[in-house]
Amino acid sequence: MALKCKKAKAAYDKTYREANKEQKAAYDKTYREANKEQRAVYQKAWSKANRGVRNALEAKRHALKRKQVPVHLRDCSQEKQRILQTYKLSSILTQATGVQHHVDHMWPLADGGPHWSGNLQVIPAAENLSKNASVCEDTKATIIKSLYTFESERAI
Repeated sequence: MALKCKKAKAAYDKTYREANKEQKAAYDKTYREANKEQRAVYQKAWSKANRGVRNALEAKRHALKRKQVPVHLRDCSQEKQRILQTYKLSSILTQATGVQHHVDHMWPLADGGPHWSGNLQVIPAAENLSKNASVCEDTKATIIKSLYTFESERAI
């Protein structure tokens, strides 16, 4: 019964927001301006507490800007979770070991690599920074093959 109520309320809220876009936008703008400091403190605390999530969102935004998120994975919730878990693992390893860890694109985005969970690895920051944008041709070929195999399996 509760699920039906949630769905009905969500549908009502959506139609209300669509019917009152201008009023809601004006209210939101006024609220943001009146609560700037409060929101800044909240955002800073959230970013610190959710470092892995924040890093995953920044990486996705960067990859989308470069058009390097594979089309068949853009709205995939499982892929989103895989990437998020990789970034969370990086934060956990950094806290547990005291050594800074990064999520590395094995085939760098700067060299045309895809933002895909199969192209990510967690490595120490020093190693990631020393490798720059280099990639082994075998690694690149393996990633391309894996990505297209993954794509064809999803299509079935």
